[in-house]
This record gives sequence, structure tokens and C-alpha cells, in this order.
Amino acid sequence: MDTTAVRSDLADLVARAARGELGDVPDVHRFDPRTQADYREAAVLLLLTPTAAPEAGPPGADLFLVQRSPLLRHHPGQIALPGGRRDPEDRDIVHTALRETHEEIGLPPERVEVIGTLPRLAVPISRYAVTPVVGWAEDGTDLAEVDDGEVLHTLRVPVGHLLDPASRARVRLLTHTSAGFLVPGGWVWGFTGNLLDHVLDELGWTRPWDRDRVHRMSLAEAHGGPPTTAEG
Repeated sequence: MDTTAVRSDLADLVARAARGELGDVPDVHRFDPRTQADYREAAVLLLLTPTAAPEAGPPGADLFLVQRSPLLRHHPGQIALPGGRRDPEDRDIVHTALRETHEEIGLPPERVEVIGTLPRLAVPISRYAVTPVVGWAEDGTDLAEVDDGEVLHTLRVPVGHLLDPASRARVRLLTHTSAGFLVPGGWVWGFTGNLLDHVLDELGWTRPWDRDRVHRMSLAEAHGGPPTTAEG
């Protein structure tokens, strides 16, 4: 799959979202404006760029993630999409996603082609209403250095690696279970894992994987400790 096909798939995803044609997200993330109207607005950026690792296989694109500092009070050490809370000065929720991405990974907003947005999702544990913004960067290199105290480092992960069945599992932490993806630095899980699982399914990119495979995550690992092996 070349980058033209990738961008076409992303545009189709956004168009289907606007028509209300996407499948259901997990119940925990369904946003209900009647009962969750007091949730704080936030955004994340699903930012793709031509792959730097063609050996990873289709679709030939990389996704940007960030690993949060283990010293943070909230969600320490977790791997997530760049993004954050909407500030009063932000023009709109897309501006929030671009501003936060610039702050967290050093990519200027003018280098991001915004393809569109997906429906808001709920994160009840932190009471956020999160809008996923879909973007494309033709050049994902030469990122400015950032030092905001929140991000340990930036991860540029081939989507082909995320789709590898060996990288997939359901992650279980205490009584909570989510979709999971093993990447350098640990597991993507929770809200981000569920969002990526949903988006990759809707793009038609998902490869068959063992949905009975479970990774039992310890609290230490959830806070940035070294990953362990998933169980078959």
C-alpha cells in the first residue's frame, strides 16, 4: 500500500465518521452528551507519516506515540497518542490537538495536514470527552526538541508492527481489560489501546490475531516499569 492509498483510507474513515457509519466503540468510551456534558474537552492526534521502516510491511506508514514521564502524578509512564486538554485560548478542538502535539513531539502545526475528526469518546476515569483528530505529515523528521516535563520520549511506530499478531493481546490490569499493542517501551493499553483497535478495524487494516491472548499487567508496569510476556 502506498502513501496515496493510506491517505485515501484515512479520508474515507473521516467521511464515514461524519455520516455516522462507523462501528461501535467499547461501551466504556461511548460519549453521552446528556449524562457526560460536564466532561472536560480534550483531543488526541492520530498522526501518520510515510514509514521509515518499509520492512515492517503494509500499510507503509508510521504512527506517532509518546511515553509519558514516570514522574507524573496522573498516568505516569503510559504510552499514548499526543494530545491533551483544551485550553481556553484554543480556537477549536483541532487547534488543541495540533498545539499539544507541537508541545509533546516538536512537530509544528503547519507540517500537519488535518484530514478530519472522529466522534468524541469518553474517558470516565478522568472525566474527559476526547476528540480524535486524524492527521498526515509528509515529513516526520527533524522534530524540535521538547522539554515540557510530561513526555519521556517520542515513539514513531510502524503501523505494520502494530498490526503484527505477535504485537497484539488483551491487556488486563486488576479488573479492567482493554485492547493492547506491544511497542518499544511497553504496552499501549487502556483508552489508547481501545482507540487504536477501533480505528485499525474501521480502516480495514487489522490482521487476524489471537484474541484469547492476555497480558496481565502489574501496577508497576502500568506506571512505566518493564513489560512482561503475554500469556497465550
